[in-house]
Amino acid sequence: MPEQWLALIHIEIESPVRTTVVKPRLPFYYVSLRERHGLPVLPIVLYLKVGLEGIGIDTYTEQFWELQALTFNYLYVGLPGLDAVQYVQGENWLGVALTALMKIPAEQVVWLGAEAMRRVVSCPLSEQKRFLLADCIEAYRNLNAQQQLEYEKLLLGSAFSGVKAMNKTTYEKGQENALEQAVLRSGKKKFGPIPTEIESRIRSIKDPAMLGELIERVHDVQSWEELLAS
Repeated sequence: MPEQWLALIHIEIESPVRTTVVKPRLPFYYVSLRERHGLPVLPIVLYLKVGLEGIGIDTYTEQFWELQALTFNYLYVGLPGLDAVQYVQGENWLGVALTALMKIPAEQVVWLGAEAMRRVVSCPLSEQKRFLLADCIEAYRNLNAQQQLEYEKLLLGSAFSGVKAMNKTTYEKGQENALEQAVLRSGKKKFGPIPTEIESRIRSIKDPAMLGELIERVHDVQSWEELLAS
């Protein structure tokens, strides 16, 4: 048996509370990918609301009277069956980001949300990847009003400094990016190629109001330097 080979990994993410929805589809996906690419296929289902044994192998079978016509095995990860405290302390950064969907002791729900954010903010990944992981935590964190208040208070502590800067919604981050692109696109159309230093200065602006002012000023100035002049 070779020590390594090229294969496809097919990951199916499922949010329904039952496994019966995805199981019949998996053999068809497997055959289609196998025929299209001519490579071995490793099927993995990520369950968001089904725990099972946490991590394991499940089987889909089809019967034709007494004949078991099809047996299909696949790997699964059932997030509600995993220990959130264990994963929030680990080095699997996606696992840290998904801890809100795991099994959490009731008295540690607030702490775990803050700790997951703290670890993601300081993890050794690019800014974009850290943002995506933080956004995942925000999307799945389910706190009631009292817990949200406790969470905000917890972030004020020195142990969680830096989390606030990362704690932006997808909408806010997307709005910033859209405004940056609008400034660069409008300016390039009027002034020509964008100098590297100018682009860096524009991308460093995180105030939506300021970016909006730059978009309006493009029509009144004659150069990149004049656009950014105070």
